[in-house]
Amino acid sequence: MGRKLVIELPNDLENQLTAQAESLNVSLENLILQSLAQLVNSAESAQADPILPLIGTLRLENSDLGENHDQYLSQALQQELNLGE
Repeated sequence: MGRKLVIELPNDLENQLTAQAESLNVSLENLILQSLAQLVNSAESAQADPILPLIGTLRLENSDLGENHDQYLSQALQQELNLGE
């Protein structure tokens, strides 16, 4: 058996959660437990992202890639089209 935890919900949050629980045909307790489990799982999957170790390891000649990515994609596409001629 798990540990018992008592929390106090603000009225508006309780009303929203109760309405959602009723629409899903689950108890308020189960809805909250499911929500907490999803929160933990999403945090774990974010930590397990295989790309994270690569962040900061690539060197690009352009430092504004995030801001001007459309322009760079357009240029690259134009170069590919010119090579195909």
